[in-house]
Amino acid sequence: MRNLITLLLATAFLFHSCTNKDKHPDVLTLEKLIENGEVIFIEKKDSVSLFPFITFLSDSVYLTQMPHHNYSETKNPGSNEKTATEVSIKNSFALKNVFNDKTYHSETLDSKSSLSINENNDLIINDIMFLAPDYNSKIKADTTAARNIADVKMDEKLKKLNEFDESIIYKWTNTGRLGTMHEMFYYQFGGKKFKSTSECYLITENGNYFYNGKLGILQIK
Repeated sequence: MRNLITLLLATAFLFHSCTNKDKHPDVLTLEKLIENGEVIFIEKKDSVSLFPFITFLSDSVYLTQMPHHNYSETKNPGSNEKTATEVSIKNSFALKNVFNDKTYHSETLDSKSSLSINENNDLIINDIMFLAPDYNSKIKADTTAARNIADVKMDEKLKKLNEFDESIIYKWTNTGRLGTMHEMFYYQFGGKKFKSTSECYLITENGNYFYNGKLGILQIK
């Protein structure tokens, strides 16, 4: 037990020693730019739940997913007594274009429904495949080379935004067995410098669109 405590204290000291002060205190945070109206939302995430879940199928088309919990109470036949509450989960989604605000398709499905993508960026919903790039045509799905939409990583479709300085570990919190290190990133894009506590990805320089994992899809004005 003593060795374990010693190890944990040593680990905590190591994490704390790795933290750094903000290298650019004069640079505004991304949240401050939003507050000032210099950056606007195209698709906003909830600050607590981080929904909707956003997946990019290409550098212009993205899918949003939002879970919905429906509660209902049932009664015993011939009695007014309530029984256990039943919960059903639905998943609403929309396939959209960043640049023209077009929605190709939207639907609400059972949470067990399958959503996947193939190497051509076709979207597969259960047994129907919506064909890229305009997603207006649909055929019976071929799932041979498809994979679950949840397995698509952001950096597969988008490049990370350019940093004007190396990121730092600015804070350590005592969560989990080994704690959590919090990173600060320093970005330059659209003629502005800003800092963010979550990574940003370039959508396109034409129009200054970018994505932030905690905030959503944004545009520098």
